[in-house]
Amino acid sequence: MLLLVLAINLLKGGFSPAEPDRTAAYKEILIQVSGDIKNPGIYGYHHPPHLMELVTNAGGPNLRARKPVMLKDILLSSGRRIEVMRKGEKTKIIESEMSPFHKITLALPIWLNRETMEGLTAVPGIGPKTAGNIVFERAKKGGFKRLEDLRSVKGIGPVMYDKIRPYLAL
Repeated sequence: MLLLVLAINLLKGGFSPAEPDRTAAYKEILIQVSGDIKNPGIYGYHHPPHLMELVTNAGGPNLRARKPVMLKDILLSSGRRIEVMRKGEKTKIIESEMSPFHKITLALPIWLNRETMEGLTAVPGIGPKTAGNIVFERAKKGGFKRLEDLRSVKGIGPVMYDKIRPYLAL
């Protein structure tokens, strides 16, 4: 019986290594919180969270003062990085992009028109030379209008484009 089940799965392709579904993470909003916070890390939500919700879920800031912390009501999007910094009784929040290496690991897209040369090397298949060519072509064109415009970059042919396309967004 076990051999029959194995044979059926084999015929269905059940044992072939599947390409990971990079769109799965888009259903979840992933935000990194770091700095002077009790539980730094990357938090996932099924809705865009408010800044206060993220900080509360991360255990709140490490309080050294008795004054309560008041945070602006900011709605956060996926791929953002929040750094909490405490100085005396003041809390400073710095909002930026998550590192491209974190984004790739979490199956979040890299913003093609905003990413640095170093950040583009986080994409599998893009080395320093190709990243430099992308940045050069981007500057020359004033930014890419469509992802397909990458095909005009030296070193990116149809096979390479198909490989890197799932990791990029405009």
